Amino acid sequence: MVESTAHFFWATGIEDTFVAQVEPGRRRLDLYELQHHYDMWKEDLDLVGELGVKVMRYGVPWYLVNPSPGLYDWSFTDRVLEYMTREKGVSPIVDLVHYGCPLWLQGEFVNPDYPKRVADYAAAFAERYKPLGVRCFTPLNEPYVNAEYCGLIGRWPPRLSGEEGFVRLCERLGRGIIATVEALKAVTPEAVMVHVEATGLALSEDPSLRQALEPLNERRFVVLELIQGRVGPDHVLRDWLVDKGLDDDDLAWFSEHALRLDVLGLNYYPELSVRRFFERGGRLESEPWWGGAECLKRLIREHWRRYRRPVFLTETSTNEKAGDRVAWLRESVSAVRELRQEGIPVIGYTWWPLYDLVNWDYREGAGPAEDYIEPMGLWSLEPRDGGRLLRKPTRAVAVYQELISSSPVGEIGEDPCSPKKMTSGRTQYK
Repeated sequence: MVESTAHFFWATGIEDTFVAQVEPGRRRLDLYELQHHYDMWKEDLDLVGELGVKVMRYGVPWYLVNPSPGLYDWSFTDRVLEYMTREKGVSPIVDLVHYGCPLWLQGEFVNPDYPKRVADYAAAFAERYKPLGVRCFTPLNEPYVNAEYCGLIGRWPPRLSGEEGFVRLCERLGRGIIATVEALKAVTPEAVMVHVEATGLALSEDPSLRQALEPLNERRFVVLELIQGRVGPDHVLRDWLVDKGLDDDDLAWFSEHALRLDVLGLNYYPELSVRRFFERGGRLESEPWWGGAECLKRLIREHWRRYRRPVFLTETSTNEKAGDRVAWLRESVSAVRELRQEGIPVIGYTWWPLYDLVNWDYREGAGPAEDYIEPMGLWSLEPRDGGRLLRKPTRAVAVYQELISSSPVGEIGEDPCSPKKMTSGRTQYK
């Protein structure tokens, strides 16, 4: 998969956040458990097959499969991946870390051994499932959001806070990503890495605020910049990173271990990914802003101009409280088509999630999971007697099936910014 732009990949995925550490006032957040996927995994994969996609992002609950150092329990993933690949013909892009660490890893991401521990787990996984042809991996999902929740606002373990905490998380996550990629490539040299990051855009209608927003927009790229060894002496983020705790040895290490991205996965939600900033009472404040397709295209263009790597839209959908799912499905696919016509190699589209998800607020709340369901899926989750969450198709299922069968994304046109014409189906990205 993803050796060239000759193919376009339609995909989906199941929300798979795992923050297992229980604290006073904070419950375990295991979305597979809350959405009954552990019990209904086979029915869920049948839905994926019914949809018609051949690729899905699939997360692994690291805290369960690696219950103690060096010990692995593959009993769940064995059954799932065997059925997914051999019975349903679906190739996984394996989400190795979708938030959260094992319970035994004290200090979680800032444990000094974190990079080695996550790399050991990744290598063991790759070795286990190499016979099934599993070779597409996301080393760590959304590093920016991970650093924000675990290092900036202290909501998830290890609950650091402030910009120093955020930068420390970025450094630890970056080292872990690089160690993971090196470990996976050692086991499976042909492995393809789909580096998934959450897009974000800060904007304002007030021209006097735009300069103040530039650092916020630049910091969205911080982990991608670090792991590619791009933070040199003249980099716009360099002084800020040093001021918040990194030193020249850290930056030199990233430069020496720089990765080349195989595929850049970008997540975008039209009502969540964009914030409008304004001044009130002398303070800079913000609110969610519907970015729609225009901001989706703007963000993908910006990433393409910066990195020149194939782009996979790895998450998008809309919460039906904010927008209509079918309308956004058509609008976002149309945006992808437009970007490809411009010469930008958007090679995949993912409606995420397959079915509704349980909001992260469940962790700090007190009610049952069904009180936190967000209507974002192709299938809705509806409680039934006995506590079972029924998967019920929405109108978006048939529309997505129609889009997949007709593949209306078009060929990749010529990139007007490239001196070399990119001929669809022939440009190689190995």
